[in-house]
Amino acid sequence: MLDRTKIGSLAVILAEARRSGRSLPELTVEFAGLEPGDADAVQEATLALLGEVVGGYKVFQVAANPGHLGLIPASRIFAAPVSLAVPPEGRRIELEIAFRFERDLPGRRDGRRYGADEVAEAVGGAFAAFELLENRLPSDPKPSPIAARADAMGNWGLVRAEPVADWRRLVRADVPVRLMIGDRCEIDQCGEHPSGDPFHPLVWLANALADRGRGLRAGEVVTTGAFGGARLLKAGETAVGSIAGLPSICVRAE
Repeated sequence: MLDRTKIGSLAVILAEARRSGRSLPELTVEFAGLEPGDADAVQEATLALLGEVVGGYKVFQVAANPGHLGLIPASRIFAAPVSLAVPPEGRRIELEIAFRFERDLPGRRDGRRYGADEVAEAVGGAFAAFELLENRLPSDPKPSPIAARADAMGNWGLVRAEPVADWRRLVRADVPVRLMIGDRCEIDQCGEHPSGDPFHPLVWLANALADRGRGLRAGEVVTTGAFGGARLLKAGETAVGSIAGLPSICVRAE
């Protein structure tokens, strides 16, 4: 583990990058040798410097491989429909399925792992979401997954639609999805979620957070990966995302 001084140094660097909206010109030596726990400590320290609290998470996991998580500030979770300012070059967005928890999943004194049924029972609803992205790390060379994790995996915020309580029959590997930006159809496919089943990464996340003694908390939201990758939304454009069975989602860029 890194010492608190180095964690604090990285948090200062990343907090300033978030305030300015500009990517770092290069990765400093402090980014080398990070472990997952270090990366998460940097995320937490960065939000503290920005005066933010955690409103939710983004999570990425494929099969039984170790996952990665990013913290989403509560102030950057918006209810659709919404108009948001974007940088001059636009903002990348991803169409995803997200979940809202209605019950805590804290760490257990006996260390027992949460199973899929227990995690599902703690979910109050699922909804369509747009993850909003921002590059704060330089793209060349490509940052390591752990460095990206320290920077919340490039998250800027999240736009959420209304949750559906009867979500289990709707969230499946072959769900039809469609993304329109203006009059352009950007995504039109069935499934092809990076995790297969969009619910799958929640079990890893619940246990990863419980291991840290924090756990998932009621009211937090979790978004679980993009259908069809990121698309660029420019000022003046409107994006509409549709996921079968869930209310559609709309965001306009200003």
